[in-house]
Amino acid sequence: MNIADLLRRSAEHRPTHPALIFEGRTWSYAELDRVTDRFASYLRNAGVMAGQVIGVLLESGPELVIATLGAFKAGVVPNVVNAMLRPEEVRTVITDSQAVLLITDTDRWASLVAVRDGLGVRHILLAGPPFQDALEASADRFDSLDLPPSTVACLLYTSGTTGRPKGVMLTHLNIIDNAVQFARVHYGSNDRLLVAAPLFHCWGLINGVLAMFSVAATAIVLRRFKAEPVLELMENIRPTQFLGVPAMVNHLTHAPSRSGRDLQSLRVVHSAAAPMPAELIDALQRDWKVGYAESYGLTEVSPVITTTTPAEMRPGSCGRAMGDTVLKVVGSEGQTLSVGEIGELWASGTAVSAGYFNRPDATAEVFVAGGWFRTGDIVRMDIDGYVYLVDRAKDMINVGGEKVYPRDVEEVLFRHPAVADAVVLGAPDPILGEIPRAVVVLKQGATATADELIALMRPLLATFKVPRAIEFVEAIPRSPSGKALRRLLR
Repeated sequence: MNIADLLRRSAEHRPTHPALIFEGRTWSYAELDRVTDRFASYLRNAGVMAGQVIGVLLESGPELVIATLGAFKAGVVPNVVNAMLRPEEVRTVITDSQAVLLITDTDRWASLVAVRDGLGVRHILLAGPPFQDALEASADRFDSLDLPPSTVACLLYTSGTTGRPKGVMLTHLNIIDNAVQFARVHYGSNDRLLVAAPLFHCWGLINGVLAMFSVAATAIVLRRFKAEPVLELMENIRPTQFLGVPAMVNHLTHAPSRSGRDLQSLRVVHSAAAPMPAELIDALQRDWKVGYAESYGLTEVSPVITTTTPAEMRPGSCGRAMGDTVLKVVGSEGQTLSVGEIGELWASGTAVSAGYFNRPDATAEVFVAGGWFRTGDIVRMDIDGYVYLVDRAKDMINVGGEKVYPRDVEEVLFRHPAVADAVVLGAPDPILGEIPRAVVVLKQGATATADELIALMRPLLATFKVPRAIEFVEAIPRSPSGKALRRLLR
């Protein structure tokens, strides 16, 4: 078994059909299969062995796709790194993954100058001419490794509430099953999917690009999202479906030129990462005249575990179990709850990943007996199995689909010598859904301004993690056990 078989089978079935479109350039299935063979050959020539990890720190684009699929073919494990991370954050996830090679672009490599010595990689491959030269010097035929289904295919890092990132181990079976099952619900061979979600997130990579490859359809990839250029692209390139997050749909809906655009080719808008506001769903159906499909999942479940077709969507729901996924709602005492009762969502089935890389304790906390994964999200389910999110994991802040765990930000705030205590929580935002804000207690006699604390965080955290506002208080309310009473702070 090998994830790259999704590409190879489509190349055999539809060799000349467009597989990938990016900034005016089209790759056929045969061409993309050949160039990913070249990358697999490059890895072998560079001495990167099956089972070893490489870091892929790139914006969305063909080089990310080629490197990831080429690595799959060679049995090498890509650690696909969020391209929005700051250098210190990049160093953490690269070193934790034990990557032996890093693929990145010139600007990002320059930004890593202060942490290069701590990366631990043996080789650097830069995007652009060096990447192309490496491909051209490599053999254009590579026999993909036939691997056991449980073989770890890639690492995708997700922040933890303790502040230490965790590498989710997705297997070849996890990813193939999730791509194929999602495509079975949503895609046909003649679809053209505009993948606006970043490819360094599993939603864009697995349920966007790889799912399209599973049905030999066409994936249209963006380097980065901007509303007006995306609307122009939609009008010119005629996608049939769109995959993104609610913040993107919000920007597109309120863009000045949208009402004048010819978007008649578009049939369906897909969204995940956060619940879509009801008014935006109404706008899609009423003004855009397209179907809407919401999906739910987490990196730990490959990532989608609930979805359904636009025709079967129910207001407020994120769909029902996909593929062989089994869901249950669990109460605070560990008991399975009845229909309509509110509790934590647990999932089992092929979607459940192999756990966290080199983190047995963290794995044991949420991957529990019987193959169940505890999502940490509070939901209810109706009689037909439709899932309705009541609340997300208690502390996580969802900034336009980017997940921010408060402890990551708090750890940086605590570096300032004037800070005695700090809590970071989400504040409503009309565009992004939520933005982070901080509540800070200063040490007695110490002084600091909000601008000073924000300036401390900017070089150390991705932009979406930096609080937009800081409020100074005399004390943070805490429970007897020391937990911040976030409800009171909100």
